[in-house]
Amino acid sequence: MKCGTMNNKLLLVTGGNQGIGKTIVIEALNSGYKVAFTYNSNEKEALEFVKELDNKDVDTFQFTLGKRENVNKLFGDIQKRFNQLPYYLVNNAAILIQKDFETISDEEWNLVLNTNLTGVFQLVQELISKMRENNFGRIVNISSIGGQIGGNLAVHYATSKAGLISFTKSMAKIYSKYNILTNCITPGLVNTKMIEKELNTPAGKEKLKSIPVGKLTEPNEIARLTLFLLSDDNQTITGQTINVNGGMYFG
Repeated sequence: MKCGTMNNKLLLVTGGNQGIGKTIVIEALNSGYKVAFTYNSNEKEALEFVKELDNKDVDTFQFTLGKRENVNKLFGDIQKRFNQLPYYLVNNAAILIQKDFETISDEEWNLVLNTNLTGVFQLVQELISKMRENNFGRIVNISSIGGQIGGNLAVHYATSKAGLISFTKSMAKIYSKYNILTNCITPGLVNTKMIEKELNTPAGKEKLKSIPVGKLTEPNEIARLTLFLLSDDNQTITGQTINVNGGMYFG
């Protein structure tokens, strides 16, 4: 069965207070979803965003990826606030630390893998049984072009994002028969605040030149694709890795 009428559709977006996640939150609300989104440390920014949205169907929750007890608390808080659990999930939050490979410490490696991959595993594992019981679920994982082509200054980040692509395929293999569709979006260079500084450097300007279409991907392009994959219009697309990178990679 489907999850219910549109006003009962609750979406959880991790890292929804900035960048791509923020745009997904806005697009989802405009599409009629209730939205719970998480932030890691910037409570002021998250609360200001909620105030700006001025919508009773959205709320924010502090959540640090990679700790099982945090997952249990998050779903408890969401249940209390919305009186339901989300059967729509966008795993967007991630951490990027740029360092030369030979200088990456064990602590940095573990932090990035734990946040970007283990954290997603824990969220999905806690929620998937409820989706299975309901015979419905939609999961979109936001990976990166780095997960496909590697990363010179972020091997740990690229490795975590490659793992997320494989995780997506595994979830699709196991759970598609329960009407749980899991897909992955791999953005290239996206026009967010995070990339502004980089584009002002010589290396950043060269990166921009390497995009065949000659421009950055806009966050709303990622958001609208995400909303399609979550929607009832998507009945059979699952296990896919969808590149949104302006032609930088075609795999």
